[in-house]
Amino acid sequence: MHFNINLASQPYEGARQFRRRIGSVVAALALTAVLLVGYIVYQRIQSRAINQQLSEVRQEINGLNQEESQARAILNKPENRDVADQSAFLNQLFARKALSWTRVFAEMERIMPPDLHVVSMKPEYNKTNDLVLRVMVATGSRSRAVELVRSMEKSNHFRQAEIVAESVIANSGDQSAGPGNIQFDIAAVYLPNAQDADVAATGAGEQNDKSGGQQQATAVAAKSSAIPAGASTPAARANSAPGQNQARPARQRDR
Repeated sequence: MHFNINLASQPYEGARQFRRRIGSVVAALALTAVLLVGYIVYQRIQSRAINQQLSEVRQEINGLNQEESQARAILNKPENRDVADQSAFLNQLFARKALSWTRVFAEMERIMPPDLHVVSMKPEYNKTNDLVLRVMVATGSRSRAVELVRSMEKSNHFRQAEIVAESVIANSGDQSAGPGNIQFDIAAVYLPNAQDADVAATGAGEQNDKSGGQQQATAVAAKSSAIPAGASTPAARANSAPGQNQARPARQRDR
C-alpha cells in the first residue's frame, strides 16, 4: 500500500486556475457594468430630447390658450356681445348645413337590420363640438338593437355608437311606435365627410382592374419581344398563305 504524505510547510494549491476563473468572472461583470452605464447614459440623452420637445409643445399650448383667453375676453365685452352671439349662431348654422339627411338616410338604410323601426333621429353637438346623431328605434328584440350598434361601429360615418337608454312601451295603438314594444335610444358620433363604403370598394376594384390590365399588357409586350425578328407567328403564316396561292395563277397566265 502507498500513502501520499505532504510534509511541506506550505501545501500546493491550484491558485493559477482559481485566478483565471476569478479574472474571467470579473471581466464579465466589468463588461456588463460598462454596457449598463452606456445604456443609462443613452436613455438619459433620449429623455432629455423628449423632455425638451414636451416643454416646447407645452409652451405652444400655453401660448394658444393665452390667445384663446384674450380672444374670449374681447368677445365677452358688452360692445362685442352681439358679434359673438352672431358668430356662434353662424358657426352652428354652418355645422348643421354640413349634415346631409340624404346621406344619413342612405347609410341608415344600408346598415339597418330587419324587424327594426326608426321612430326619430335628432342631431346635436357635444362638449367637444362633435356631431352626435341620436336615433330612437323600436323593435321586439334587444338583439336587433345590438346588431344595429355593431353595424354603426363598422360604418365609416359613425363612431362610438352605444345604447343610451332602453324603455318598454305599452301597446297603445300608436303607429309611430313601430312593430315592437321596446324602444332604444342609440347615440353615435356622425362623420359627414367620411367616404362611403361603396365608393371605397369601387375605388379599390378600379385600382385592381387597372393593375391587372397593366400586368396583362406587360406580359403581352414581353411575349412579343421574345419572338425573333425573322420568325413569323402561325396567324401570319395563315394570312400569307392565300396570297401565295393567288400569285400562282398569275404566272400561269403570263405563260
